[in-house]
Amino acid sequence: MSVNIHQYYKCPSCGSEKVIFDPKNYTYICENCGLVLEDHPCSYGLETRFADNRVPRTSGVETFKVHDRGIGSTEIDYKQLKDKTKWINIERANKGARISKSERIVERALRYLNMYAKILNTPNFVVETAGRILTIATKGKNYKSKTVRNMAIASLFIAYKIHGLNRPAKLIAKEIGIKLSELWDGERRISDALGGKNKLVVKKEDPSNYVELLVKKLNLSNNVRKLSYRILFEAEKHKLGVGKPVVGLASASVYIASILLNEKKTQIQIADCLGISDVMIRNRYSEIVDNMDITVYI
Repeated sequence: MSVNIHQYYKCPSCGSEKVIFDPKNYTYICENCGLVLEDHPCSYGLETRFADNRVPRTSGVETFKVHDRGIGSTEIDYKQLKDKTKWINIERANKGARISKSERIVERALRYLNMYAKILNTPNFVVETAGRILTIATKGKNYKSKTVRNMAIASLFIAYKIHGLNRPAKLIAKEIGIKLSELWDGERRISDALGGKNKLVVKKEDPSNYVELLVKKLNLSNNVRKLSYRILFEAEKHKLGVGKPVVGLASASVYIASILLNEKKTQIQIADCLGISDVMIRNRYSEIVDNMDITVYI
């Protein structure tokens, strides 16, 4: 029976606390009586070894950003290699051998995903979620390259919504350089592929995330951020903008706060940051000013 060495502070046989690890036989042994506490225990960390006693090779970290979840991956430190081309070719051959026919489309989709995640500067936890969604949606399917690309972008958009992080579809399409219809096409295909048991649970949009995004993009001060939150809180308290996109209410709050604190930004500037219409901001702005005790001098 295997013994978990971490449960023992001393040998259960003689009571000695001199428990050592024998790297040659890969066992935990009591130094006093010689009792083997555990033989070949499982190691759940990264596997690292040195090729020719000089080139470190490390096993990959488990992740959904690659088709095999990183289990079969090997990372080689090329800086210490003399013949880099040789090892790069070996790694490519190894990668080709690890990808089966059914996984090729998944591997291609995840390549698109990682590329666009860098462009959007997407947080790692969002990319992991998108990778999981994309793997399920594309595995065993046969899509064209353009469709796979659209699905990769759409998976990022969906992952943002799942984590409650607001990233407007228009803004994503603009930053990547695609048509909005292509993003919707990718989302529709993912939705069809994940129907039934794999139905996605998306969090309700939080308008405060749009405030953070605008303050950062427009280089506004922390005071504008605080006042925007206050205006937004009061607007929600008065139930303004109910049934309408929260992005409009958040944008109008930032617009008003920037004027009140002499850091004025135009409605068009704010609209361009989020890929929305300035008319939406104007309408929400009118609602806030008319229903709350705010006087704005433009």
